[in-house]
Amino acid sequence: MSPLGPLPLIGNDLVINEDSCNLGCTYCLTGQSNLKEGHSLKLIFDPPKRDDYSPDSGLGRRINTVADRLGERFNLPLLKVTGGEIFLVRGIMDFLEEQSSRYEVLVIQTNGVLVTEEHLARMRSWGNVVLQVSLDSHLYAGNSYRVQSESLHAKVVRAVGRILDSGLPVEIYGVLNDRSVAELSEFAGWLAAFDTPPTFFPFPVRGPDVEEFAVRRDQIAHIEELVERYDEFSGVLPPRAYFDRLLSFYHVGKRTFRCHLPRLVVSSFSDGVVTPCPNIWFSDMGNLLGDEVENLLDRLGTSGLYQALLAPKPRLGACHGCFTPWDTLSMYFEDEITLDELCAAPTYAPPRIRGMIERAKADYLASADV
Repeated sequence: MSPLGPLPLIGNDLVINEDSCNLGCTYCLTGQSNLKEGHSLKLIFDPPKRDDYSPDSGLGRRINTVADRLGERFNLPLLKVTGGEIFLVRGIMDFLEEQSSRYEVLVIQTNGVLVTEEHLARMRSWGNVVLQVSLDSHLYAGNSYRVQSESLHAKVVRAVGRILDSGLPVEIYGVLNDRSVAELSEFAGWLAAFDTPPTFFPFPVRGPDVEEFAVRRDQIAHIEELVERYDEFSGVLPPRAYFDRLLSFYHVGKRTFRCHLPRLVVSSFSDGVVTPCPNIWFSDMGNLLGDEVENLLDRLGTSGLYQALLAPKPRLGACHGCFTPWDTLSMYFEDEITLDELCAAPTYAPPRIRGMIERAKADYLASADV
């Protein structure tokens, strides 16, 4: 399958009110993005704005339309919902419950602070939720780019503890920076002590301001220490090959390996905007709420930007600085991990998702551009 042909999409990464969050992470990508005017104004750092979801509210009509138009066109088995912080939206659980009935997997990304026991009980009852929780360290020093006081950090850690005790499948998304990396092994040990441990994905801080926060060359040894102790922490870590990529990224100083994510997952926003990569918001391809929606859906996978994003070697500067937990999909396409290793993650475990990924790779390998 050519990268300029129809996409074998498995998922939609739906971003709701991305400029409204109850934390003000110093390195926040929304505050560094140039996709929209509001991003360049760094509205993410303003006081958070509450919103309301109901099927008839403005937000409700928009996000239902966005999710429906992508989900139905591509018969998607996976929906990821993120923000901002989506639990700032009153009534958001009703949207999540409705969407959970339409997908094999509903992935919900949150910082956890506003997630209550009632939320957790409802999500458990749906049977197909994976929670992705953003936390850089259980210690304040390592998490201090994410929170600006020890009291707020303590609140965050208590909230994450509730989530980890909930019995739901959880992935911890830990941003590696010059503060968190020194606590990497200790953090893995803290996570491993829970009765139902999560999977911990450490990944590099990124964005235009990365040099202000990046892991220094003399700090790479902390990552190497975690890898040396892999067997000790294997219960909370992704496949060992993940760390081969991660260390290559740091030793070389940039991404040199191919990315397949844009052929599998699209990113959409609650205002209708669509962009081809969930990791980096490159370009506004059009709006799913507009009159030209069919033309927009036809262009997914056929624009010139896809050719650059799916190139054998990263072509764009932003791609050189990108490595995220989504990379396990690309690792499977590049034979760095097996399908079983990939689908050990609950996000990809359902048979239909597993089968779609396997067929997408077979089509890719059969195409003339490999």
